[in-house]
Amino acid sequence: MTDSLLLFTFSPVQSFIAEARRAADLYAGSRILVELAKAAIEQIEKECGTEALIYPVSRNGDAPNKIVARVPSEKAETVGRAASEALLARWSKIADDALEELKRCRFPMDSVWEQIWRRQTGQDYLWGVFWAAARMPNEADYPQAYRDASRALDAVKHSRIFVSADEHDLKDSLSGTREALRTADYKDAKKYWADIADKVKPPEIRPEGRERLDAFGAIKRFGPIAKQQTFFSVSTVAAEDFLNDARKKAANELVAHQQAVEELLQGHLHPVRSDLQWPYDGDLLFLETLATERLKDSYHLARPDEGRLKAAQDSLRALHKRVERSPSPYYAIIFLDGDSMGEWISSCRTEGEHREVSKKLADFADKVNTIVPNGFRVYNGGDDVLALAPLSQALPLAQRLAIEFNKITEGRAASAGLAIAHHLYPLNAALEAAREAEKIAKQVEGKAAVAVRVIKRSGETVTMRSKWDSMGGLFDELLGHFVEERLSSRFAYDLIERAHIITALPDDPRKATLKQLVERHKTARMTDPNGLVDRLSQWAQALDKQVPPEKVDDREILQGCAEFGRWAVFARFVAQGGGE
Repeated sequence: MTDSLLLFTFSPVQSFIAEARRAADLYAGSRILVELAKAAIEQIEKECGTEALIYPVSRNGDAPNKIVARVPSEKAETVGRAASEALLARWSKIADDALEELKRCRFPMDSVWEQIWRRQTGQDYLWGVFWAAARMPNEADYPQAYRDASRALDAVKHSRIFVSADEHDLKDSLSGTREALRTADYKDAKKYWADIADKVKPPEIRPEGRERLDAFGAIKRFGPIAKQQTFFSVSTVAAEDFLNDARKKAANELVAHQQAVEELLQGHLHPVRSDLQWPYDGDLLFLETLATERLKDSYHLARPDEGRLKAAQDSLRALHKRVERSPSPYYAIIFLDGDSMGEWISSCRTEGEHREVSKKLADFADKVNTIVPNGFRVYNGGDDVLALAPLSQALPLAQRLAIEFNKITEGRAASAGLAIAHHLYPLNAALEAAREAEKIAKQVEGKAAVAVRVIKRSGETVTMRSKWDSMGGLFDELLGHFVEERLSSRFAYDLIERAHIITALPDDPRKATLKQLVERHKTARMTDPNGLVDRLSQWAQALDKQVPPEKVDDREILQGCAEFGRWAVFARFVAQGGGE
């Protein structure tokens, strides 16, 4: 009996996840995609047994949107169709469950509302499901079968006919392209969602119609999948380091502040975590939240009691004073992705080798689950990870993940893109910045690199990149010098001001200038300035080969020192908790 290699996938993925105004939307979108992939996997196993799956081979990570399986040739079409139907049936169930939840929440509905809902949740509205199979007479035919199935799958995907959607009226807030849900009584969806905001818990919808949802947004925001696990807001992620310090250094002040915000926000406050010391959103640890307009926007408290508001502000100031700092307003989005995964899989000569690749990726997914905690981990697909992190933990976390990937895959590399954004910056724009950073990292020759894009609230955007092995522990070392005041913060700014000149110099003069700057800005706490100069010079020299040169008067000027200057400024930025 001849077998075939079945490749199965569906879309959209990245754009569906990226349609998010808050971290909970991001997480719910990811969970929905995982559920759809699991439905297809379960159906393939039902048709052909668990041994049919080549990728993925484990349920510990999040199910990917591409599946590889060995199936009997005479059943290939049946299995492909059955997996497609199972995926779409799971989507219908997700939509139906969300609809029941919306009814339970007493959302106004009528024929107009239902027409929009049915159109947008229809199986052929958004989802494209694709599969292809190639015969594999013998084990030795595995590479050719994989190439043939891949080419056939690409052809099927490119031949999909998109049906134009009939979208009218005011668009939703998440995608900006689809009609927002409303009833006939509401000629304007803005008024409909303004009334919804008065019916639900304050954090779920912004008031006065400033946030409007279509069917997909409503499923992400209110469906049962969204309620399976609380996912922290980006404000909570940004404040996490501060909160940990507050628990240790200022337990009494933290309790006093909790009591003050409970008095202020009676009936408008809801726990987001099971933490007796601080069960509420991290945004209440920022003084700027405790202002009339912000309380109205985030907590639907239109007229806060002035006495209680002042008490909450005072308790927060006391907490900041006790901890000796305020929370960092910046957090990070991390995209980590295995390098040249297509080449790695295509190089598999046998099914067994592909299964071994799958096993290593499953082992890495297990490790990710222990490294990135719940509430911060958005997606963990084995060869790609999406996570949030506090500013101080972001780069070390990404670097640790890359090291573990290299170790578990026995020498394969992973690259990462990080976006550092203010907690009030639009999430969808921050996600786009992280994706752009990932692309920049992937453009470094040989990859195994990281790129960081910092989006400052002042409007300035700075991007830097480096190979992991060139950086090593040097960023952490530089950060430590700023934190422990072994180097003046002016070192970073003097370096960046002179970088455009230094970067054009030969190695020895560049090193001499760097030494001069270290000598000028070091303090008595610096024990090995010459060693530091040597290490930083080597990093800058390595960056010469990793950063595109700048062309000046038909000359290519290496940019390693300028790039190192940006890393130094970023280290100073992290050391000061995002201070500008």
